[in-house]
Amino acid sequence: MFWRFGGYANISTIDTLLEKADFTLENLLDEGELLHEIKQHNAKLIEYLRDEPVLEQLLHYVVAPKLEPVLASEKDDASDNEKAPSTPFPFTRSRASSRAMSDVGDDDGEKKRNRYAYVASEVLASDTWSIYEALMENGGLIRNFWQFLKRPSPLDPLQASYFTKVNEALFEKKTEEMIELLKSFPNAVSDLLSHVECPMIMDLLLKVIALDRTEGGHGIVEVSFLPPSLTLRSLYAL
Repeated sequence: MFWRFGGYANISTIDTLLEKADFTLENLLDEGELLHEIKQHNAKLIEYLRDEPVLEQLLHYVVAPKLEPVLASEKDDASDNEKAPSTPFPFTRSRASSRAMSDVGDDDGEKKRNRYAYVASEVLASDTWSIYEALMENGGLIRNFWQFLKRPSPLDPLQASYFTKVNEALFEKKTEEMIELLKSFPNAVSDLLSHVECPMIMDLLLKVIALDRTEGGHGIVEVSFLPPSLTLRSLYAL
């Protein structure tokens, strides 16, 4: 029973991965122990996750758009292959590589996109104070995150649920900071209203409206944002 000695049993897969010089965020997102290690407050892991470029990638993964197959001639493919830029995201493909992928490849890419979206949202909403602090220190990342609401309707329901999950966690744990941040967003409430048919976005909208009744939240929802036919009472009744 050598594991009783030397502390070998305490060395996790995540710790081993973090020791590698060439590991990537995607390597971590593929690890089944990631969320468990965050809950165990793995200091080295959390310090890595709160780095600004890492947070930016995590927020991107939460709302990464679906892969869309593109059809074109072989001549166009060859031309695009010469000009196609590299991308840091494994499921975001250039036009040329998209055309070359088979249906099976598209399915695999979509599964990876969905998995990364789920894991990234769980990381960002993991009740880890250090990560919340880092997000508030980089308000521009949240501002860009909210550009998700600028997309045309209907929104991807799965993405909308993850977007709402992350924001609800931030509003709960960093209420005052999020209120001030949201007030600085142009047309934030009207953007929410533009997707009122999406149940997940509706939940987030109602949470924002409820903040108007809290200390420091007064004025976060201006009456001018609401169409004449849509009152606060009618919103709560939906």
